[in-house]
Parts: sequence; C-alpha cells; structure tokens
Amino acid sequence: MKKLFSIPLILLATLVFTSACSEDDLIHDGQELTTPEEDDGEEGYEGTEDGGNEAGGNMEGNNGRYLVLYCSRTGNTERMAQTIQSTLNCDMIVVEPETPYDDDYNAMLDRAQTELDAIEQGNYPAITTSVESFDKYDLVFIGYPIWHYHMATPMQTFLYKHADLLAGKRIALFASSGSSGIGTSERDAATLVPDAVFEESLLLTSSSLGSMATRIPEWLESLGASREEPDTPDATSLNINIIVGGQTITATMEDNGAARDFLSRLPMEVTLEDYNNGTEKIFYPDPELSLDDTPRGCAPVAGDITIYEPWGNVAIFCRDWSESNSLIKIGHIDGDGISLLQGPESVNVRFERQ
Repeated sequence: MKKLFSIPLILLATLVFTSACSEDDLIHDGQELTTPEEDDGEEGYEGTEDGGNEAGGNMEGNNGRYLVLYCSRTGNTERMAQTIQSTLNCDMIVVEPETPYDDDYNAMLDRAQTELDAIEQGNYPAITTSVESFDKYDLVFIGYPIWHYHMATPMQTFLYKHADLLAGKRIALFASSGSSGIGTSERDAATLVPDAVFEESLLLTSSSLGSMATRIPEWLESLGASREEPDTPDATSLNINIIVGGQTITATMEDNGAARDFLSRLPMEVTLEDYNNGTEKIFYPDPELSLDDTPRGCAPVAGDITIYEPWGNVAIFCRDWSESNSLIKIGHIDGDGISLLQGPESVNVRFERQ
C-alpha cells in the first residue's frame, strides 16, 4: 500500500515541476504559448501595431549629441524609442527589415527562429537601413525587442554591417520583452560590435512597460544624457555678427529704437551697394526701420552703421564723413572689421545676433 500511495505523489510532483517551467523556456524550445514572450513585450499591450514598419520613424532633433536607433514590430520598442527621442530632442532612425514581418504571431516566431539559426551560420537577414557616420554622436541608443532570448534579427544585421563605424562609440541598449532577461541580447551586441563601449542597459517587460514615463528619464539621468536646447541669441544683447564672404566681423548696436528694430529682424541677408565712390555701403530695409525713441544727427566715422532718414536706407560708412542732422547712428563695426567692406564693389552680407 505504501508503494501504491507514493506513485500518485510522484505523478503530482512531476506535474508541478512541469507547470513550473518558465514560459521563456517553452518559447526558447519553439513551443506555442497563449501569452507571447518575445515580440516587443506582451502582445495586446497598448501600442501601434507594426509600429516599426511605419513611415515617419526617422526624426531629426536639435540635440546633435545623441542618436536613437531602433527596430520594432508591435510598437512597444518604438514607444520606448520615441520617449527617449522626445526627452533628449535628438535624432532617431528606425531599422527596417527588407521584408516586413507577418502580423501572425506564430509565423513571426518561426521566421525569427529561422533567421537566428541563419545568423549562427553567418547569414544575416536583409535590412533597408544604413548610416554613413556616427562621428557627431556622443552616445548611440540601440533599441530592439527580444526574440527567443536574443536581440531581434534586424538590429543584429544593422550592428554587423556597421561594426567598424561604431567602434569606440558609447552605446546604450534598451529592449522590450514579455518577461525574458536582456543578458543574452547584451552578449549579442558585444559580439557584433566588440570595440564599442557599452553603458548600462534598460529592459522593460510587459509588467513594467506602464512605468516607461518614469523609468526612461531615470535611466537617461544615470547615463548623464540630458536635453540641450539650441543656443538662442540673447534678446537683450546689442552685439551682432556680420558675415562677409565666409569671414565674420562684429558690430555693437546702439540702444535706441531704430537699432532695436534692426536687431528684431535678424538674421538678415542683404546686398550692400556701393555709394559715393566707396564712401558708404547701403541697402534699403523693407519696411523702413522705426525711428521711434531714436536721436537724430551724427558725424559718421569709418565703421558707423547709420540710417539716412530722407531715403530710409541703412548706410555703413567706409570712411569718415561730415556731420548731418539727417543721419542716425544705430551701431558701429568693431575694430578694423570695416576693411572687409571697403572698395567699390557690391558685397553680400549676413547680419545675425550673437
């Protein structure tokens, strides 16, 4: 009787052990699951279906220090990439397979396994994405879903093809999965780009995708990656650059109404016409500059930027001239910069604020 009683216990223990096997292990063995693991996180999680195959995945940002590269099928990795891009205001490029993946989950898993097997033999699936240079980027973010524990195959192809260009670059991996870890895919990346410098990775699973809005900024902060707004001129500065034939000279504007109106219109590109045999270089702003809160009369010296009130033109004096109540000084070219404007020829210039 004791032997007979032990048989059901053994059967029960076997069933418990079998049911305790991880779903990841089952997927790794290619068996079908009701809850997908390796396709951009949990299937059915709110996102854009086939997000990685949509046009418009590429974006340019004002922050030139960072690049986000990603591939995505159901859209969860794409959402991670978009969050990074919008947080840093940087460039973003989507890595596209030459042949889009099937919407059917099981068909996609079969193809993924076939491609992973081919990669082990040195045969990488075709993609349509390439980058000529990474030189300007301080840090490259590489994002992908985890398929059968590995980095999604389109991204493996991209790294394989761009290994030389990525040598020495800082890379931060980010990935989405159902519940699989990121370790195997990190080893994939290190094998494909052995000379890169890998930073801390970020993995979001189906249970943590909902915290994306907080997890990603925290991760970026830990990497020292921050948003940089483009330099904007100081609205109160009276200093300007004048670009002449590829050379830059500077000028300081007066603190009067006409000069402030001039500053408000920059940047401005004009042709300066010669006037009075090399005495002045002039152009006609349209509309004329406001003369409110602007004192009249000056005795111009070489380098003075003025307005001739009767005609409404701007006149830059290339040599000293006599005093006139019709001339209004609005600025002066610094140092000997006026030498670039001297001579009888017309000159194309660009005015811009410092």
